Amino acid sequence: MPIPDEKIEEVRTATDLVEVAEDYVQLKQSGSRYMGLCPFHNEDTPSFGVDPDQNLYYCFGCQNGGDAFKFIQEIEGVGFLESVRMLADRYGIPLPEEETDPDAASERESILHALRFAARFFYRQLTQSDRGRPALDYLRRRGFAPETIKQFGLGYAPDEWDALLTTAEEEQIALETLEKAGLIIERNDGSGYYDRYRGRIIFPIFSHIGKVLAFAGRILDPDDERDQPKYINSPETEVYHKKEVLYGLNQAKQAIRTTDEVLLVEGYTDVISLSQAGVDNVVASSGTALTEQQIGVLDRYAKRAVMLYDADEAGERAALRGMERVLAAGLGAYAVELPEGDDPDEYVQEHGGDVFSEHVQEHRQDLPSFAYQRARRNGSLDAPEDRVDVQRGIIESVAQIPDANLRREYVAHTSEVTGVPDSDLFRMLEEEREQLEHRAQRRRTREQKRQQRQSEEAPSAENEAAPPTRSDASSPAPDVANETTSGPALLPEERVLFRLMLENGRRMVELVLGHMSLDEFSEGGPRALARALAKMYEEGNVQPQQILNGECGETLQQLGASVMMDEHEASEHWAQKEDIPVPHLNDRPYDAARSAMKFLKMDRADEAIEAVRERMYQASQQGADEQVQRLQQKMMSLQELRKGIKRGAFLDD
Repeated sequence: MPIPDEKIEEVRTATDLVEVAEDYVQLKQSGSRYMGLCPFHNEDTPSFGVDPDQNLYYCFGCQNGGDAFKFIQEIEGVGFLESVRMLADRYGIPLPEEETDPDAASERESILHALRFAARFFYRQLTQSDRGRPALDYLRRRGFAPETIKQFGLGYAPDEWDALLTTAEEEQIALETLEKAGLIIERNDGSGYYDRYRGRIIFPIFSHIGKVLAFAGRILDPDDERDQPKYINSPETEVYHKKEVLYGLNQAKQAIRTTDEVLLVEGYTDVISLSQAGVDNVVASSGTALTEQQIGVLDRYAKRAVMLYDADEAGERAALRGMERVLAAGLGAYAVELPEGDDPDEYVQEHGGDVFSEHVQEHRQDLPSFAYQRARRNGSLDAPEDRVDVQRGIIESVAQIPDANLRREYVAHTSEVTGVPDSDLFRMLEEEREQLEHRAQRRRTREQKRQQRQSEEAPSAENEAAPPTRSDASSPAPDVANETTSGPALLPEERVLFRLMLENGRRMVELVLGHMSLDEFSEGGPRALARALAKMYEEGNVQPQQILNGECGETLQQLGASVMMDEHEASEHWAQKEDIPVPHLNDRPYDAARSAMKFLKMDRADEAIEAVRERMYQASQQGADEQVQRLQQKMMSLQELRKGIKRGAFLDD
């Protein structure tokens, strides 16, 4: 059955959209709003805004807007009900399991539901069952406190072939969904399925907003490592893409924001031990080399990334490559080596969080220092040509830094580290930047040719099927569904009127739509929004929040968000142009509405006058004197009408 309305409202009330959006976008306060680069399209200048008072977002670039539920739907690619569940999980609002209807959900939502079910199953097996006792004892010997086990959702998969499978079937979770979630595997002979995880400690892998995406299962008995891998990880699924996920980010993101810095380690237990020791700004790259997608996620939270690497050749190469990618993304990049033989888990267990943090602070190296020291250790500075290769390699990395000022700082520091005059290094930098631009231009040319070929090979428009429309719980009503935001953009006075009606409700709707006809609003979205408000008024149930919540359709929700996010009140230029007083919206909303109505009506009168003037010109050119006389009479009537509008005569009706 659907989630009750009162629960949806409870989640809506509890949600802080600024906080939610900051999981995806770096926001900075600008007046009463928070602004940042839009997550829905590429841009260089921030046009994405969040209004904390209205709990609405809107991008002035791509026109995407709405409430918190709409934001999660758009950015996570889920339906309305799953967006409610995601926010409910975030804010600790319980939604009874029986309210979940996986059969009616999308495939993605069904997979997320199955993963959430599995995580709870594994956690209960670890903490509440006898068969999980050995695993719980092992974790306690490793020093993990009950609070830590709960925080990271650790679990245990019973050493049975179908423990999870049987329980999931009892909960009517489809086998197909369990397989797509990576939880079960089909038998070779096709006779059925078995659990992927058996007899292992389970590490749930969460998204940055706390959704279970995947699992890692660690062998419990070290002696078994000779026969089977130490870890078994979830396969790639519709909801889990390893290159995009960072283990521990959900727990670490606030600390990362506070410190502007993220520590990158290799293992799950490294993250957990450091977090338990008070080093909270730590994540792991889920068993992969640090990817560009993962760095893109970190860019929302951190200014610097510090990599802790193993003291071997492979660890050094991974750290250097990671720093190069981090610098290319515009973040600061550093590397730290722990004492030989120690990993972060062991080191912090032995020495504690404070000593660990001091070591990281004292032994961090930036890329020039790290690369040059590594080259010296490897004997790569003995010959002149080798030294030049090392210098050039450092400059190649520095050249990818997007900020010119930061590039200059790194060149100056490279000069200090290598002893090479910075003028020589700047010459190298210019050469490398030219090469980068040439390569970028070739990529752009290839992409243009590829797109041109696709365009030439694409079927003609008349033979192509219409694109599918989105289906959701918030589908617009039939009489609004066909209206779009095409046509003229919202006029400033329309923005004022719609904002006043949305903010003030029934009495304002009665005032405005009692004195304005629908065809006086611009075609498309504006007229559809006016029609929706008029329909609410006729039915005696004016609830503008339904528009902002998306209950009247996505088009009107975005238009409503645009209006509510617009900070421009009635323009003072109106007063200068027409000598009509323009009250501020918040101080005198009804007077502001009357002024805005005057200007909108005068706009329409001016359009009619201009149209008649054009027809008069054409008639005079054709010598149609009689028609010219009729149009002159009409022009006089329109001029009188405009004067009456300016006096406010329509308000006396």
